[in-house]
Amino acid sequence: MKKFYTIILFIISINKSFAWHETKVSNEDVALLGGLWVQIFVYEQHCQDNQYYQTVIERLPLSPRFNQYSSEIEHFTQRQELAWERGGAGVTAAISAGTTDCDTMARVIWEWFGEN
Repeated sequence: MKKFYTIILFIISINKSFAWHETKVSNEDVALLGGLWVQIFVYEQHCQDNQYYQTVIERLPLSPRFNQYSSEIEHFTQRQELAWERGGAGVTAAISAGTTDCDTMARVIWEWFGEN
């Protein structure tokens, strides 16, 4: 699973210097980020007692990548919005099924936004 996130991180980081509305970004990348945003929301709402909560939540607004991706949401095309929603729906289903937990979500969020 870690290899999957590493590969996706690499793919996303290739285009990080450009605005998404000015470049071609795959719907898969957008869907992945949609899922990531759902994890952030669920983590914020349901994992306050997690040992990493304070560190992860404090890091988000300091992350250049988080700020860039947050600003790009406003510029999504209709296809990107649909991909975003589908990614979010997939992660929602996984969380509802109990296939993830607070520690896993913290690790995924940190891999995306904590180290850069």
